[in-house]
Amino acid sequence: MKANSKFQAPNLKQIPNSKSKIRNGTSPGLAFRSLVLRIWDLFGIWCLGFGISALGAVGAGIVLLAGCAAQQPALRVCPGKATAAEALQTLAARAQSAIPVRASGRAAITYHVPDRRKPEQHAMGMQLRLNPPSEVYLQGGIAVDERAVVMGSNQEQFWLALRPREISSYYLGEWQEVRDFEGLMMSPMVVLEAVGIVVEPETMEDAASWTLRQEGAYDVLTRRDERGRPVKRLHIYACDYTIRKIEYFDPRGRVAAVAQLGGYQAVAEGFQTPTRIDIVSTRPDQRTDSIRIEIGTVRPTPFTDKQREGLFQPPRDLNRYERIYHLKEGQWVLQ
Repeated sequence: MKANSKFQAPNLKQIPNSKSKIRNGTSPGLAFRSLVLRIWDLFGIWCLGFGISALGAVGAGIVLLAGCAAQQPALRVCPGKATAAEALQTLAARAQSAIPVRASGRAAITYHVPDRRKPEQHAMGMQLRLNPPSEVYLQGGIAVDERAVVMGSNQEQFWLALRPREISSYYLGEWQEVRDFEGLMMSPMVVLEAVGIVVEPETMEDAASWTLRQEGAYDVLTRRDERGRPVKRLHIYACDYTIRKIEYFDPRGRVAAVAQLGGYQAVAEGFQTPTRIDIVSTRPDQRTDSIRIEIGTVRPTPFTDKQREGLFQPPRDLNRYERIYHLKEGQWVLQ
């Protein structure tokens, strides 16, 4: 497999039908997903047309979603694309318009710790750097630790480093080892797909197929594996073709996580980024974890080679973390 094949946007002339093998994740992977799917549970009120709603303050600034404070205006309905290939071509064109950007914002982390009934909650300041098509860096600060949460990727690898004592963990994976989306909800894949860079394993032996249907104001693209099981579903607003919702499915075909996107901001011609991201996941014990982030102004920012070396490489000081996991054949393995 080519090192960067997972990050190449679909070719405008040849839209690949790729497959991916789905395997059951291990408990570390499930813990990883539960943990990271909690990084943004506050700051901001929006519905995105999918039923998310008002905020209530809890404790020192932690806010939980409760229901829309006001009825959102009905979305204008525009004609959708005729075929899945045409829809993917449109997303590919947007991805090719992507440019390097930087942004800051506010975020929160709410996660469940094993053997504890109540979730942990932290408010965070957040820094985001994106260098398409594959380089992502996200940093969240808690209290005096500006790098309490660090997530990133380059063409070959992705990682998540978590410093808070109760969850001190470091995850490192090679993109070519990914077999399932299990455990990758905080993956850079979500960030890339949020801006229209649909990550597809072009050189995988098994090919998954995309289908298209219209649902109100949305074009709905669904990718299925060789058994016909849904793997990923994109809800795209037909009027501007921004992705407003992404559903990720577990190996049994059940929805494992939902990402909702809104507040798109034009950064360059043909390229928009969401400024509000909300992710909700369901744990094996049926408890719901949620993530929210609000991004401020997104600014075009070219990165020097030195900056790229510092931002888009895995952390080297592993002594800070109590648990270290590596991805092996699609499963997180404790080192």
